[in-house]
Amino acid sequence: MTNTISKDLIKNLAKLAKINLTDDEVEKYTGQFSSVIGYMEEIKNLDVKDIQETTRVSDEGNVFRADEVTSSFTQEQVLKNSKSNHNGYFLVPQILKDD
Repeated sequence: MTNTISKDLIKNLAKLAKINLTDDEVEKYTGQFSSVIGYMEEIKNLDVKDIQETTRVSDEGNVFRADEVTSSFTQEQVLKNSKSNHNGYFLVPQILKDD
């Protein structure tokens, strides 16, 4: 297998993720990512033609409950402890800004 993970690639990924990495960390992650890619190459080369396909590895299934309407809080009860509300809605600080 050729080493497809380079230090430059790790540095570029760190830049895109806005993470500051030391040279030691770049070296460490280059090796770790290369190991993962190598392992994936091994898996890709496995002979699985005689293995039956499966969508689940266990016999567990989803557990559903009946969808029943029950009593709930009124809008007034829900909003009475909020720090800030307006016209029946919670007011929260803006987190997304127009750039």
